[in-house]
Amino acid sequence: MMTTVTRQPCKRHLILTFLFVSCSFSYLAVADDFRPTYHFCPDVNWMNEPNGLIRIDLDWHLFYQHNPDGNYWGNLSWGHATSTDLLHWNYQPIAISSADGIQAFTGTSYYDISNSSGLGTPDGLPYLAFFTGYFPSNRVQDQRLAYSLDNGTTYTKFQGNPIISQQQESPHDSTGGLESRDPKVFFHESTGQWVMVLAHGGQNKVTFWTSPDTKSWTWQSDFTSSSISGLPSGITGWEVPDFFELPIQGTASSTAWVLMLTPANGSPAGGNGVLAFTGSFDGRVFTANLVDPNNLWLDYGRDWDGAMSWENVPASDGRRVVAAVMNSYGTNPPTSTWKGMLSFPRTLTVQQFNGTLRFLQQPVIELHTVSGLLVDIANKTISPGQTLLSTTNGIALDITMSFIPTAGSTLSLAVRKGGSEQTFVNYTQSSAQMSVDRNLSGDISYDPNAGGVHVAKLQPDATGAVQLRVLVDTCSLEVYGGQGEAVISDLIFPSSTSDGLALTASGGDLYLQSVQVREVAL
Repeated sequence: MMTTVTRQPCKRHLILTFLFVSCSFSYLAVADDFRPTYHFCPDVNWMNEPNGLIRIDLDWHLFYQHNPDGNYWGNLSWGHATSTDLLHWNYQPIAISSADGIQAFTGTSYYDISNSSGLGTPDGLPYLAFFTGYFPSNRVQDQRLAYSLDNGTTYTKFQGNPIISQQQESPHDSTGGLESRDPKVFFHESTGQWVMVLAHGGQNKVTFWTSPDTKSWTWQSDFTSSSISGLPSGITGWEVPDFFELPIQGTASSTAWVLMLTPANGSPAGGNGVLAFTGSFDGRVFTANLVDPNNLWLDYGRDWDGAMSWENVPASDGRRVVAAVMNSYGTNPPTSTWKGMLSFPRTLTVQQFNGTLRFLQQPVIELHTVSGLLVDIANKTISPGQTLLSTTNGIALDITMSFIPTAGSTLSLAVRKGGSEQTFVNYTQSSAQMSVDRNLSGDISYDPNAGGVHVAKLQPDATGAVQLRVLVDTCSLEVYGGQGEAVISDLIFPSSTSDGLALTASGGDLYLQSVQVREVAL
């Protein structure tokens, strides 16, 4: 029987709470094990980055790195969940298992609409899943294929695996095929070829391969840090590539190819981060545009890692929807039955702005269908010494604000407030920065990097107004600035009784055009 992530805690979870009676957090928080209200997390055990995201008919399929046997990295398989609205998720059986001494590392999915793989039958076309096979015995990483003939319900591993062997990888990988992984595969219409983008761990490069049939592959080109004009130094350890074409908003018909990567080092908040390049692609070679360091990172928080986008989204929808794993602390977060959660799905667009391209991101609009208005403030000035929202409570919220700051002013929104706990979302006029301050956010003892302040530049719009949107959940915070040109995503672990809000000003008045607080309930 399928279950959803919004169910009541099962008996197993409640029993485990008695192991934590000495914890300073409330019984309720421990009983629920910090399970989010409207973000996906695994039923039990370890989750890492999303894999093989694909839309099949009405279902959004989420695959993810998963250890079905333990709450730690290892025995990696493809976990599986489905949703019709990106909100309510149904757990499904393991899609691609770790078996025969080969683990199933990260990869991607695609619909073989012409059956060029030959894996379809007269009764159905195949949905293909490409993944890295990892051999713990000798650390080899090769590339493999699985396929589904029942609309993504079950997957069969291709008998001719691997489709790219260690021997094929070796001339293009400085480790001889020990660090070649995370295949992104798609069909390139212009050339009539399949394309694979492959990451090479620790080598700051991806390689491009082509195939006529998804089974036999030929190396075509390297894309390295030296291929990118203007890339800041220190951005190293590239992994988890995603690659797709997007229309450029603000133009009649122009498009840009987008390469997303997760470097292990160099992100603004430290740890793993996700960046993206725009450029052109001829089916063999990706040529990146000049990098703008102010429009490089897709998230300025600590907890947005291994981002990937859904494929096969109908043209009638037309969105490029992306999500990432929220956890950069390994097994350290204070959850006992699960580790790792999915960021809330967001749309990614490219916009022509002041002669350059910039990325914009926004939470998917489906969130509006499960939120109810708690507070609606319009056309009000807030001055130092005043506090708004102090009578509003909630742990699962969608907050939007539009305001005009005066010189020297700072707007501060405290969320998950209670006792000595609170997490601050600030906008500082003098530096044109939005920030998230986690120093008092609850339990930050579990990791040296669990506190601190994360910052992103955010200019007011042409009218002088600043827009902020803040998604709050049981153990997470995602802040979108402006049209979505700046985003900060972080984990927080406050007590369940810390559910208050406070909106204050310092250094000068701010004119609140609108403030809306919505409660999210699935």
